[in-house]
Amino acid sequence: MYAYDSAAFDFGAAVESIYQSDALDELRPYRSMERLTWKTDQSTDFHAAFYQQFDTKIRSLYRSFVKTFAPEVLGTDEYCFQRVPTFRIHFPGNVAVGEFHTDGDYNHRDGEVNFWLPLTRAWGTNSVWVEQEKGANDYAPAELDVGQVLVFDAVNWHHGNKVNETGSTRVSFDFRCIRLSDYSASGLRTVDAGRGLWIGEYFDVF
Repeated sequence: MYAYDSAAFDFGAAVESIYQSDALDELRPYRSMERLTWKTDQSTDFHAAFYQQFDTKIRSLYRSFVKTFAPEVLGTDEYCFQRVPTFRIHFPGNVAVGEFHTDGDYNHRDGEVNFWLPLTRAWGTNSVWVEQEKGANDYAPAELDVGQVLVFDAVNWHHGNKVNETGSTRVSFDFRCIRLSDYSASGLRTVDAGRGLWIGEYFDVF
């Protein structure tokens, strides 16, 4: 678990401006929504709005954060990072990711480091659940406040969501970095959007 200056990197305010809301944990679906699956968990109106306005409202802050924060964790300035972070919204009565999985199931490769950053308080069934021992399926929720980041090996450790029974919406984003010493180009693509997992498409460098 790492901490960062949430006043200097106020992602919550930036995302609130997208949804014209001053309370992200009170966001609710605009209409009735079925339980999300791995095929639909990036297809809500909220996801569309985030990605459509990412360039104007988030990108500069995000890149500055990665450049400031990631080297401390990775121990090097030579790395590549996910160009656009993956947005998550975990409504009460639903999930934010459609299944428990490893990122390796979705073509991600060893060496990637996952950074999970909540923009609302995350606890209990509105958080991400990560196994405590690799392969044991002994899941426990990560409990974080705004200003904290969970860093873990999502390629090899199973993780996912429970149905949110907290009554509070969790909003977060996550991104992946990989040291250039661990990076090798491949022809693999993301399973959901089909983006090429190489520098220049999915990954970027400063």
